[in-house]
Amino acid sequence: MLPAEALAKLDAMDDYDRMLAYSRFGSDYRMSAAEVEAQFNAWKRGENVAPSTFTNTDVGPAAPSGQSANYIQDASKYRATYDPSREGKARQSQIEQAVMCPACNSALGIPSVRPIKVTCPSCMTETTFTA
Repeated sequence: MLPAEALAKLDAMDDYDRMLAYSRFGSDYRMSAAEVEAQFNAWKRGENVAPSTFTNTDVGPAAPSGQSANYIQDASKYRATYDPSREGKARQSQIEQAVMCPACNSALGIPSVRPIKVTCPSCMTETTFTA
C-alpha cells in the first residue's frame, strides 16, 4: 500500500505527470502502475486505504528492459518542440508516434522507422527501439 504522502504527491500533479508517476511510484514501491493508479483512485474516492509499511530501499536504477516501445495513445496533446533550429524542425516534422522513455517515463516523439536509436532529452538514456 502507498503511504499517504505518496498519494498526496500524486493528487497535486496534473493528469499527464500523474500518468508518468504511476509507473515511477510502482517501481519505488514494488507495485504495478495499475495498482498505484487503483490505490490513488480509491484514496480519491475516500475509500479506506491501509497505510504502507514499505520502507524504500534504493536498489539502484533499473536498466531499460526490452526493446519494445511503450506507446502513448493520444500523442497530439504533447509538445514536440525540443530544438528550435531548422534541422530540429525538420526532424520534428517526421514525428509520427509517441513513446515513453523506459528509464524516466518521459514522452518521446519518434518517427515510425525501426530500428531507431533514441536519446531521451530528460535523462540522456540511449535506447534502441525495434518494435
